Amino acid sequence: MKSSRRNTWAVAGALFASLFIVGWAPNASAEEESGFGRRTEVSLMGGIQALNKNDTALPDRFINIPAVGTVTYRLTSRLAAEGEFTWMIPVKQSVDVGSGTSQDRKSPDVLAYQANLRADFPVSTWTPYLAAGAGAVTFLSNTDPDRLPQLAKSETAFAINFGGGVTYGLTDRWAVRGDLRELVAFPSDGAAGLSNSSGADPVWMERGTVGLSYRF
Repeated sequence: MKSSRRNTWAVAGALFASLFIVGWAPNASAEEESGFGRRTEVSLMGGIQALNKNDTALPDRFINIPAVGTVTYRLTSRLAAEGEFTWMIPVKQSVDVGSGTSQDRKSPDVLAYQANLRADFPVSTWTPYLAAGAGAVTFLSNTDPDRLPQLAKSETAFAINFGGGVTYGLTDRWAVRGDLRELVAFPSDGAAGLSNSSGADPVWMERGTVGLSYRF
């Protein structure tokens, strides 16, 4: 369990450092820098997000709906800092609760707040990017009988994220944005509902979203 956490942090740390180096690398031409343009961008996105099965909290995978808001501030023409907030809205579904038994359950509501670096690779109106960062994830308390796991109090855990996406410019201000992201939360070993006697496994969450961005 601890070895898995160390490996995950090492990969995320290497990606974060790589993004910083790429983003601060000299631009291909002075013309690219002169086209820096607007520095601030706001994105609103929605899509699907998975909470993967693990051995200490989730007996099956849940598929839920994320609502994502992101504020981006451009540091250079290729590197940007982002603050991101996600509310993962649970959806009731049939899940395996053990011993081959399926019941209708939904996960707790989950909030995620992350600070990221984003490295852009612009190609005409398309701009692919890579991103990575860290922050926290909160599993909100809820003891309703259809919740799994049931949490008597909210639990906040350190979390990291990494992934990429693309933006497509519609005008000089508006763009369509698509994003694929992996989030990993690390609950504490004593987190009630997210751990057992052996500790707490990381909670892996894949997220795919699409939405609009506005630059100003």
